Formats: sequence, structure tokens, C-alpha cells
Amino acid sequence: MDERADTRPLLYTCLGIFGVGCVWTVFYAAGLPAPKVIMWLTVPGTSLASLLTTVRVARAAGLQRAARRFWMHITVVEGLVLVGASLMTVATFGHWTSRPLVFVGSAVTLLSVALLLVMWALLRIPVGHRSRSEWTRLTLDGATVTAAAALFLWHLVLRPMVERHTEVPKFLGILLISLLCLLALVAVMKVILVGSGPVSAASLRLLALTILIGVLASAAAPITNQPRWVGLQPISVIINMLIVCWSAHVQRRTPDETVDVQAEARRRRRFSSLPYVAVGATSLLLAVQSFQAGPQHGIIDIAPVACGAMLITAIVVARQLFALRDNAHLLDSVSRHEQQLQHQATHDALTGLANRAGFSALVDAALQTETQAAVLLIDLDDFKEVNDTLGHAVGDAVLVAVAERLRAAVRGGDVVARLGGDEFAVLLRHAPGRDADRAGERILSLLVPPVNAAGHHLLVHASIGVAPANPGDDLGTLLRQADIAMYAAKDRGKGSSVGYTPDMAARLQAHAELGADLREAIGTDRLFLRYQPIVRLEDGGLVGAEALMRFEHPTRGPVSPGEFIPVAEQSGLIVPLGRWALREACRQAADWLRRYGEHSLQSITVNVAGRQLQDPGFVDDLRAALAAAGLAPQRLLVEVTETAVLGDGPAIATLHELRALGVRIALDDFGTAASSLGLLLTCPVTTLKLDRSFVEEITTAGRPAAVAQAVIHIAKTLDLAAVAEGIETEDQARLLQRQGYELGQGYLYARPLSPAELEARLEKATQPV
Repeated sequence: MDERADTRPLLYTCLGIFGVGCVWTVFYAAGLPAPKVIMWLTVPGTSLASLLTTVRVARAAGLQRAARRFWMHITVVEGLVLVGASLMTVATFGHWTSRPLVFVGSAVTLLSVALLLVMWALLRIPVGHRSRSEWTRLTLDGATVTAAAALFLWHLVLRPMVERHTEVPKFLGILLISLLCLLALVAVMKVILVGSGPVSAASLRLLALTILIGVLASAAAPITNQPRWVGLQPISVIINMLIVCWSAHVQRRTPDETVDVQAEARRRRRFSSLPYVAVGATSLLLAVQSFQAGPQHGIIDIAPVACGAMLITAIVVARQLFALRDNAHLLDSVSRHEQQLQHQATHDALTGLANRAGFSALVDAALQTETQAAVLLIDLDDFKEVNDTLGHAVGDAVLVAVAERLRAAVRGGDVVARLGGDEFAVLLRHAPGRDADRAGERILSLLVPPVNAAGHHLLVHASIGVAPANPGDDLGTLLRQADIAMYAAKDRGKGSSVGYTPDMAARLQAHAELGADLREAIGTDRLFLRYQPIVRLEDGGLVGAEALMRFEHPTRGPVSPGEFIPVAEQSGLIVPLGRWALREACRQAADWLRRYGEHSLQSITVNVAGRQLQDPGFVDDLRAALAAAGLAPQRLLVEVTETAVLGDGPAIATLHELRALGVRIALDDFGTAASSLGLLLTCPVTTLKLDRSFVEEITTAGRPAAVAQAVIHIAKTLDLAAVAEGIETEDQARLLQRQGYELGQGYLYARPLSPAELEARLEKATQPV
């Protein structure tokens, strides 16, 4: 802090002068030697110190504009008080003057102007926004205190002066100062009850104390007018100057004080007791006056005090009635707000359904009373594709539409909830027998019609797991069982509802253990590839091979791909497994081409799952595998299923990137999924693979043969290669050849072979005839 702006020396000076004044007053009252010149100098001395303090504060750096203006006004006030107090001191102690009333009149005038300026400064302090009801309460509080103060001034100051027939000029001066003190009290009440704003709250409370001391000094005039206690009048002025100096010092320590809202609220609550203090003080005054008056004086002597007490009581009653009305409105508003918060805490903002917390509470309550409750867990199939391709706004519209259909699918007492994302749940309160299963089927049927979401007509499918409640079950158990059943429904092909059975948990545990074993098998000889030859149907000559993953379990032995591939896809292990298979197949194919010549093997086929196509690093992994093996992209045939790319924008985009590299694309199981012909327009296919289900009955049934004929016709029309899978007999091979198929694979030609077994065929095929 700048030493030139330090207010502590001035504050200590005021404290010293106050001490001197107190000692002089005691000595003078006791009749001891006490020169009047000492008291004559104390009032101007403290006034000057207070004036210098306010000047330093008003010039302090970092003070807000409104606060600086306030302290400039207080500085002017202190200057007026300095002159007025000096004149009053001269009139009191300067017995040598012949016209003391002139000094008194001038002093009263200056002090009156000072009080008016104080009020102006206080009223100009900016305050925060208040409602009309707040202003009404504050006005009533201020009126109560002001009325009580006016009553005390009349009874203790003005009335005795009237009864003693005090000189009119002196009486008018005291009356004017009293009125100004009351007006200043109103200004102080306004600032204290409403809030201090940019001026330090502590400083304002101290300044309010000076007004109170001024009122008390006026009330004590009958005592201080006694010659013995003449020193009390300047002492009251010294105290006020000391407090002003102290308040300025407080402001100087916190020039940029920020008002604490909570502290201001607590302070306003503390001042709300002022009306009660005013009523109590007035009642006490009435009781004292009644006792002093006695029965001989009657009610006339206590009438002014009684009327004042009735007025103050009426104001307080009005204030309380107004507060009661506001409190009733506030309680009603708080109740509505609490209900709104409770609803928000237990309901989903998007759909309006119960959220996880609300659903948990309802299920817990239902399990206490219901013996045949059930929980359905509903997961929308492939919902992520909607968000990825059409945007989250369309996805949200789908969720809202699904929520409405779920509401329509349940009974009035049942509960529908959105647990998060695209996962919903239903609590069936009374579902005996197969009612829960039938509820799941009813929900699936209501989801069949397309959903209109932001102008898009979309088919929505869901997998539903049903978990009937058993005695002792809790929400966690039911949700876990419903979740297991839901994944069983997804394994069935999605769009189905499955009820929970105890053996599902065992299967899930087995799947988890198998997934862990698969993770450990990556990079070991327990995971390996077998190669099934792809041949020319004309002569059985080898043209390519399809790499098939195999897993040798350390205790169970060989595990069927139909068992461990779904586990890998569900757990996400299919991505690292597929990466390993891609690198191994490329390495093996490049090795064979180097050893047996470029014409020994036209291509190597590697199966790629839909999860791999969605992996952002898949294209880079494929490039790295080709580069590491030294294999030309044209030699690699990536085989995908229709379901892996059906309706999946990111997967189709990945395939286009692969095709741009030169990699060929085979569509496996062609004809077994929906919208196959539409895929031919979006998917960069180079090869169609006729599914084995059509080949099995191609020689015994007309329709499979017709489908096979249609597929080869499409392939030739679109200039695509075609491969028939699952050929097991010569009749099947001859019929397919007559239809126009040139390539095929199946047990007729070879089962999946080890690298050594396929090398033997390559070596035999490359030997000269």
C-alpha cells in the first residue's frame, strides 16, 4: 500500500484525541483542574483527522466510480462538520464571545447541510435489482424503525424542551437536527436493508452508527445541557469523527470489495429483526411512561406514546401480513420447483420416459409387492448406423417415435424407461405365465411399420430380452438376466425376443472364457489358417484359395469356427484376429507365388467381418500387410457377407477405399439376405459367391437351380466373376458348369488344407506334364 495513502496514523490520532477528551470530561465532572482550551481543541482536531482520512480514501487507486463519488461527498461533509463543530465549540466554551447564539445558529446550519449531503450520498449508492414485494417489505421495515425513533425523539428531547419553554431558536435548531437525523436514518436503513453495492458494507454499517449516535446525543440533550457534563457534547462529536475515520480506513483496506451475495442475504436476514426491536422498545417506553405518570395524571400524559405504539404495531402487523402472503407464494413456488427437479432427476429429457434412476426406484418398489413382475430389456439393432449416416437429430427422432410405440404396447400400470442411448426397459407389474413373452412379441410387432423420423422412413428392429422375477430377485439381477437374454436374441439374427433361462448364464460364462482363450492364442500356434482351394469347374485346376481361421484349444482341442467366430465378433476380438489372419494369408500367398511362379495362384481370399470394416485403422492394416508380404493388391480378394455391409455407410466407404487400392471384393452368401440387388449398386463388388444353401439342392429342386441361374446371369451382365460354394458331387458341378459357372469350391475338390498340403498340390500343378 502507498504510504502516502495510509490511513492508520490518522486513525490512531483520532483514538488519542478521543482518549484525551474522555479524561477531560471525567476530570471536569469531578471538579478537578481541567483547562477548557484542551476540550476546545479536541473537536477541530478529530474533524481535521477525519477529513484527511476521507480525502485519502477518495483518491485511493482501484476504487469503483460510485464508491469514489460517495467518499468525495463524505469529504465535503467532513469539511462542513469541521467548521460547524468548531463554531459549536466556540459557543460552548468561548465565554468571551458576546453573541453565542450566532455561533450556534451557524453551526446548526452547517450541520444540517452536512446531514442533507450525507443523505444524498447514501441515496445515490447503486443497489441491486429488487422486486416490488421486496421494496414493500423494506419500506415497512424502515417505516417501523423511523416511527420508533421519532417517538423517542419527541418524548426524550422535544417534549421536555416544550415543557421547559426553551428559547424558540434553540428549540427550532434541535427540531431541525432531529428531523434531519430521522431522514438520515431513513437513508441509512435503505442502504443497510437493501445492500451496500460498491461501497464496503462494513464502512456503511459504521457510518450508520454515527447517525444513531447523533440521535442519542440529541435525546441526551437534557443531561448534556447541565454545566457539570458539558464535555459530553463534544465527546459525541469526537466519537462520530472517530467512527467516520474508522469507516474510511476499512474502505481503504478493501477498495475493490466484491459483495458476497450470501453474506448480504445473511445480513438482510439479521436486520429483519429491527421491526420487533422497535416494537419492544416502544412498548417498554409506554410501560415506563405509564408508571411515571401514575393515576393522578390520567391518560393524557401517555397518549402520544400510546398512539405511537399503536402506529408502530399497525405497521409491523401490515408488514407481517405482507410477508406471510409472500411466504405462501414462495412455498408454492419452491414446491413446484422441487417437483420439477424430482421429475428431471427421474425422467429422460428426450423421450419423457423414466430414466435409469426412476426405473430402479419403481422396480424396487414393485418387487416388494409383486410376485409375478417381469423386466424386458430392449436394444435397437444397428441404431449406431442411423446416427452415423443420417445424424443425431434423426436418431433422436427415432428414439422419440420408438418411445411412443413402447408406451402403446404396455398396460396402464406398466412402466417404460429409457436406460441410455438406444436401450429401453419395460417393467411389467403383473405378468403370469407367458404374458411377459407375449409382451415382447407385441412390442416387436408394433415396431414393424417404418418410423417417420425427420422426413426419413426407417425400418427399426429390436432385440428383446425377457427376465421374469423370482422371489429374492433385485433390479441388478433382473437387468443382468434380461441383458443375457437380449444378447441371445441378437445371436438368433436380431429382431427377436428371447426369455431368460438359467443355462444362458452358463453359456455366457463359457463364451467369456473362450474369448479370454482366444486373446491369449493370438501370436501362438494354437491359432492357424487352413486353405480351401478354389478351382476351375472345367478341369479342377487350382486358381486360388480361401484362408479359413482355425483354433486349437489347449484342453478342448479343435473349436468350431461357428463357435469361436461369433464370440470374437461380440467381444471385439475379431479386429486383432482379422488383422493377424490378413497378415498371415498375405505372407503365405506371397511365399507361394515366389516359390511356384506367378501363374500358380491367381488370388488369396480372406474373410473380413463387418466389425473390421468399421475399424478406422483397417485400411492402414491392409496396406501394411500387403507391403510386409510384398503381395500385389490385385492378388488379394476380400470376402464380406451381405449382412456386414447392408445399410452400413462406413463399411461401404471402406470397401471403396480398398477397391481404389486395387484389392478385389467378393460378396459372400449372395442371395441369403435382403436387398442383395441394391447392394450391387452401392458396393464395389468384383465377385459373387453363390451360397451353399442353393447348391445343396440344385439337382433335386427347381427353385435353387433357378436362383443359381439368376445369379450367374447377373454376374455375367455386370461383368463380375462368380464362384459356387459347397460343391460336394459331380452332378452339382456339371449342372453349375452348364449354367455358366466357371469357378467353384467345396468338399468335392478338397477340404480346408494345411499349408503343406496345399503346397503339394501347387507343386504338382506346376510340374511339366
